[in-house]
Amino acid sequence: MNEQEVNNPLVIRCKNCGGDQSFDIIKQQYVCAHCGSVTELNSQTAEFKSWKQLLQQKQQQSLSEAKMFKCPSCGAQTLASADDASAICPFCQSTMVDAKFANTPIPEVIIPFKVTKEDAEKRLQEWLSANKNNPAAQTIEKNMQRFSSCYLPYHIVRGAFSGIMDIANQAGESQEYPFKAYLSHTAVNASKEWDNLFLDGIEPFDFNDARDFDYRYLIKQKAKIQNAETMELAQRIKEETTNELYETLTGKVHSKEFSVSLFEQDNETIPAALPVYLVQCGDGIAAAVNGQNGKVSVSTGKTINKTKNWWVLPTVATIVVGLALGLLGSLGLGLIVGFVFGILFFVIAHKRHENVFVKEVITSTKKEKSHNDTQAVFFADFGKGEVPARIEFITPWRIIKTVLAFIVVTFLPVFIAIPIQLSRGLSILDIHYGYGAAWYCIPGFFAIAFAGGMAKGMMYNAPMYYEILPNGTTKRRKVNSKQPSVLGYFFSQMNIMESKRSGCLVIGFLLFLLIGSVAAMLS
Repeated sequence: MNEQEVNNPLVIRCKNCGGDQSFDIIKQQYVCAHCGSVTELNSQTAEFKSWKQLLQQKQQQSLSEAKMFKCPSCGAQTLASADDASAICPFCQSTMVDAKFANTPIPEVIIPFKVTKEDAEKRLQEWLSANKNNPAAQTIEKNMQRFSSCYLPYHIVRGAFSGIMDIANQAGESQEYPFKAYLSHTAVNASKEWDNLFLDGIEPFDFNDARDFDYRYLIKQKAKIQNAETMELAQRIKEETTNELYETLTGKVHSKEFSVSLFEQDNETIPAALPVYLVQCGDGIAAAVNGQNGKVSVSTGKTINKTKNWWVLPTVATIVVGLALGLLGSLGLGLIVGFVFGILFFVIAHKRHENVFVKEVITSTKKEKSHNDTQAVFFADFGKGEVPARIEFITPWRIIKTVLAFIVVTFLPVFIAIPIQLSRGLSILDIHYGYGAAWYCIPGFFAIAFAGGMAKGMMYNAPMYYEILPNGTTKRRKVNSKQPSVLGYFFSQMNIMESKRSGCLVIGFLLFLLIGSVAAMLS
């Protein structure tokens, strides 16, 4: 174990062998990757609180090593080495004046700069050259003299949470799904001047480089002091952690039609100073470079609709289905049936689409998930108490099965006519496929009704449960024996077979139409 690992307060170490421990979301314990020893969650939380108390005492004893500066123009406060006689504000370039320590929140963790100012400026210049036609790039180019470095204030959220995923079904009733979660390193901006989305663009930071905060890191750099109000910061932390879990759960249930409520369990927030290079130009235009890995984030000052191209996927799906079905019969038939399924695709896509207007932020590399180690697991009762489970609503395979089911039903006369025609020794090209139009309209009606049900959240009445077994594998389970499938629930709500008499009439009519369509096609 090297010195950096020893001095990293964010690393959970095994008391048995000293190796790194990771959190097991199923067991709700820290587990050593080397010797397999476990540490209870509350035990680790108590140990971390003891570390914080010792660090705060150490910092109070060494305040003489640092000096506080305040900018008379923008009001920014920064920490600097006690040897600095004066300072230039890293945000507005004004000359800063001495200030006194007064209830100043001092960072407890710091990630040192790894990228030099020259390299960071080069990274930003490369972005400016690649986006030279962008008005924001032109503005930043004119203000490069303001390019400066500073440790920005953050709060690192780490620990366990419990929560509820709330989702509305077709009837508008709320269904709640309990879960437990663990966030290892969620960074929350604690400076009120900067937009969270803009600073999120330079993430992720590698917290393996974290160290105990020491004033000696301020000899060549300055650290901006947290100035977000207590209530505002608490709201930011709540929003960031909720959004982080929302993003994680979205990937698990393949849906965005839900809300998340979080409840604190065993977690903590850690004031931190993270390395950033900045240039601010006004009118919402600014650029930031991650001082650890060199990633660039630029705020252009524009507001965009991030979901404006929602229609692309259903359009492509409609064209593909129309062409595929056209190959089985006439082009007109393909267009008609493709149009029916197109309605299904567009209704579902439109339901999942919402206008989301955000400030435009462009980064130098492909967007990365900031916290790949965020964990969440649902709990469900299959008859013997709550156990860890996976819950899914809309999956690619479920969509494929539903579409295939409608295709099979739509072309059922074709699938019946083809083997009959072959058994007669005749060519399937002689089948009059268009004579099955009367039958084709029936599944089309159901497809439109099904799309309407999907738009109202019908799929949330039929969740798919998978119990997570101790060996890590999953097993499909039902919370009760009467739990329906999506199609089963859909037809149960149609009320077309509410009595034996009406059921016999419907079945008789469908059989008559099916037999008649097959006979017409073979005539």
